[in-house]
Amino acid sequence: MKKYRKKVTLKDIAATLDVTTATVSKALRNSNDISFEMKEKTKKIAKELGYRPNILARSLIGNSSKILGVLIPDLRISFFSEAVRGMYEEANRKGYEIILMVHDEKREKEKEKLEFLSDIHVDGILLDAVGGKGNYSVFKKLTEEGIKFVCWDRKLDDLEYKSVTIDDKKASYHLTKKMISQGRENIVFLGPNTGIPVAMDRFEGYKTALKEHGISFNHSLVIQTFRNYHDSYKKMNSFLEKGIKIDGLVSVGGLITYGAGKAILDHNLSIPEDILLGEFGDNDIVNRLGVPFYTVNQNPYKIGRAAVDLLISQLESKCKEDHLLDIVIESEVLER
Repeated sequence: MKKYRKKVTLKDIAATLDVTTATVSKALRNSNDISFEMKEKTKKIAKELGYRPNILARSLIGNSSKILGVLIPDLRISFFSEAVRGMYEEANRKGYEIILMVHDEKREKEKEKLEFLSDIHVDGILLDAVGGKGNYSVFKKLTEEGIKFVCWDRKLDDLEYKSVTIDDKKASYHLTKKMISQGRENIVFLGPNTGIPVAMDRFEGYKTALKEHGISFNHSLVIQTFRNYHDSYKKMNSFLEKGIKIDGLVSVGGLITYGAGKAILDHNLSIPEDILLGEFGDNDIVNRLGVPFYTVNQNPYKIGRAAVDLLISQLESKCKEDHLLDIVIESEVLER
């Protein structure tokens, strides 16, 4: 049976130096009541023995772990991976580490991940929440524990957390307007339009663009889907079988755009000649359809960096947080 090497502890260093563990701990933390010679000797022995500090224990002593938790809905979507890349690079530049957790749009899983991040004593959490008020008691409990929050991509109503987002209503308005300018009038709205503020804002932007261009809002052109490929494909497939005339589609995200696009192509319809696609997220998944489409580039890398800066400002600022403002990142409609 293979023997594993035991991790070196403060006790091992103390035994080598014939001093107390308290002396070793203070020496490694550069405490003022330990001589320079003892500090240097302790660090030398620690290095030789291969000692690595217990981060969690250190955070309990110093009241700071220099760790930020990141909670995202889905790993498959390039918007989230690009945002996390921005978070990682900015946090690293400022001396913090990132721990990434995924809630898969499930409230119970979100609760579990939040409690885990609390248990390992993260300093703050960058939160892209499931939505709704089901976990508000958890958010409030963690806030009372001293954990700072910044919402990114999605805001939370009735909680005074700072946020980094785009103007989703404005972005959806411009996306729909762009499609109308291409001569499309029977435009489907695809995705959830309740529960998550992001989805609701995108729905409002869509309706506003229709109204301003004299196009009546039609309830039959709204397709409610879960945020996944399979449900989107199934719903769009059923919709097309009804024979309802459509020439455009505004979708809240990439995965469901891909599902709907596959259904459209499987019905031997052409994209963009028959139906023009417009979606949010600049999502690489949609490119797999091999067709042109419009996308809202939300600048996720910028969102990630700005969210980290805002959170660290809360953690390190000696002033009141009231002077910190929510951040709105500019977006743009692009043709892919």
